[in-house]
Amino acid sequence: MARECDVIVLGGGPAGYPAAIRAAQLGARVCLVERESLGGTCLNWGCIPTKALQGAAHLVERVREGKGRGIAGGPVEIDPEGLFANKSRVVKELVAGVEKLLKARRVEVLRGTGRLTNPTEVEVDGVGSISARKIVIATGSSEVSLPFMAFDSAHFLSSKDILDLARVPKSLLIVGGGVIGCEFASIFNAFGAKVTIVEMLPQLVATEDAQISRMLQLLFRKKGIELHLGSRVTAARVDGGVVVASLEGGAEVSAEAVLVSVGRRPYFALAGIEAIGAEADGTGIKVNAKMETSVPGVYAAGDVVGGALLAHVATREGIVAAENALGGSREMRYDVIPSTIYTLPEISRVGLTEDEARSKGIAVATGRFPFAANGKAKGLGEEDGFVKWVARESDKRLLGIHIIGPHATELLAPAIIALDRGMTGEEFASSIFPHPTLSEAVHGAAEAIYGRAIDLVK
Repeated sequence: MARECDVIVLGGGPAGYPAAIRAAQLGARVCLVERESLGGTCLNWGCIPTKALQGAAHLVERVREGKGRGIAGGPVEIDPEGLFANKSRVVKELVAGVEKLLKARRVEVLRGTGRLTNPTEVEVDGVGSISARKIVIATGSSEVSLPFMAFDSAHFLSSKDILDLARVPKSLLIVGGGVIGCEFASIFNAFGAKVTIVEMLPQLVATEDAQISRMLQLLFRKKGIELHLGSRVTAARVDGGVVVASLEGGAEVSAEAVLVSVGRRPYFALAGIEAIGAEADGTGIKVNAKMETSVPGVYAAGDVVGGALLAHVATREGIVAAENALGGSREMRYDVIPSTIYTLPEISRVGLTEDEARSKGIAVATGRFPFAANGKAKGLGEEDGFVKWVARESDKRLLGIHIIGPHATELLAPAIIALDRGMTGEEFASSIFPHPTLSEAVHGAAEAIYGRAIDLVK
């Protein structure tokens, strides 16, 4: 006889474990099925470990720049073993934290791969059959590889492989200039590797505002990162322990290792959705705004449904799915989704880019404020970058914000609320911001929409 619970959650990542906790908060008996470490890709092989390395990389850059600021010192020595050990410690502590949260809510964690056999039953290898009135599928996503650069954990690396490298290669070729590729470019450049990026599109982080992308490219080149934009790798071979990659046009790039970061795709191959007839394709499992699949009683959330493959989006989707599974009627909103990129300097955005707004037929006004005109940024010695607001020309309703510069990911929060509440630039700028802070640049950019930023010459 199958073990019974009220809700089964397949996957313990940033969609799955919040879904399990919310269902438990609502009084449900919850079984969470996970075959690997709790926390999913984000906690174990993505967001968190890369931030541990990025934090160290930022510290290295700041120390190297200290000489011109009255801090004398010799060359910064990198301890790769220590870097990766610290990364692992941070991950281990946070995984333990997730385990405690689930235990406190009396969520039963079943270790193994879960496969749906019907809309109310899941078979877990090594455990047996479990049944529930509702099921949430949150099995995440997997990395995309290239046929002539298959991951081998030695020369051709996935983003998961590189986090277990435990060394800093002398040279690193990164195939793909999106978010993941650019984050690792910043990290390993700071640690002393010779970094080269090959990106088939004409700009890095092509989802961002064009001015942000151009600024990142300028700063990367200043740091010595070699860029091949509008190009692609056509072949690669290992010669004498070194990878030799051939580019379009005949150029070759040699590197000790290659990071292949060309995207991720929804992963549900082992979930058994074909057994219940749930609608899905290569872009993910199909769901409505309530995160319901085409099969009554079965929900899906996170990367497995496609769309914005972001941990914070996955968490909200998981919570919405859990609440609706237990009688709620919440719907997902995707119009105000923040995005953060942990390059050096950081990048963040929420809302429309200038080009996106114009493509929708919206006449826009923009306001831009450079960190070079911000007192706190000058004091920190981190003056690169700017804040840019995009607003509707007619009434100055805020449509989007784009930030590249110091602590850009933290500066985004008030802008998220402004867009969520439909504020105008006037309404946002009417608040008093503290001085001296980096946040004054966000305020100044809103004033710049009207041409009246105090600290800028129009």
